[in-house]
Amino acid sequence: MTSLPSSEDSFERGRPSQSLTLKEAMTADGAKHLSPFGGVVLMACLFGRNLIHLHRPDADDRDGDLTGEFWRRHRHMDNILLNIALSLPSHFRLPMGLSDANIVFTNMNIHASTICLHQAAIFKTEKNRMDTSVSAESKVRCITAAAEIASIMRMIAHMDLSGVCLTSS
Repeated sequence: MTSLPSSEDSFERGRPSQSLTLKEAMTADGAKHLSPFGGVVLMACLFGRNLIHLHRPDADDRDGDLTGEFWRRHRHMDNILLNIALSLPSHFRLPMGLSDANIVFTNMNIHASTICLHQAAIFKTEKNRMDTSVSAESKVRCITAAAEIASIMRMIAHMDLSGVCLTSS
């Protein structure tokens, strides 16, 4: 039921505008309509969900069984991250969105959240001596996400970020 911030333009001009709910933003169609600050809020929510997923297990987690609740939540979180990453509009992608710190932050955190999620999967597969193909897939996802973060860092390395802050105003 939480509404995300509307666009910066609407905010600055004092124009009412329709904004997404948090639930809508987690879908492929909703991600297309994110505002830059809405992306920051969405990523904060996803990090929180990831934290709950990893540190507040259910009684039915069965983390050694790929059909267990832990792995169901893992796949659900992974699908949300993939859908968001694949559905962002061109102005929300890099390098086009480099001038907006919120867009840079959101893009970096999509990849950071992916790493957090898949590092936990690697730990669970090794702890439970599960098939190595499960951890191999997560290792590839972590390496790919880390490479994306490194790429973003190279894009912004020349920028003076001392005056940049993540705000909606």
